[in-house]
Amino acid sequence: MRYIFVMIAFFGLTHSAFAMDGVNTDTGDAVTVDDGTVFTVDAIVPVFNADGDELDLTVQKVTPGDKVVTVDFLNVDSGEASTFEFTTP
Repeated sequence: MRYIFVMIAFFGLTHSAFAMDGVNTDTGDAVTVDDGTVFTVDAIVPVFNADGDELDLTVQKVTPGDKVVTVDFLNVDSGEASTFEFTTP
């Protein structure tokens, strides 16, 4: 039982420890996605705002750059479109 608790605690901590930082180009607000997130058109991607709130957004367009990936999203619930830029390693 103790082993299961340790594994849950370990994966819970490591899951949120790695993220890719970005910015909402419309508002200037900071956003993050889990490191290793793959942006493909029509995929639903969890994006976290600066307060840690999760938004499930649908990818509309992906524009890769040299050090930045620009992603156009649609929030299906609100109908709001947003553009985010994520820095890449």
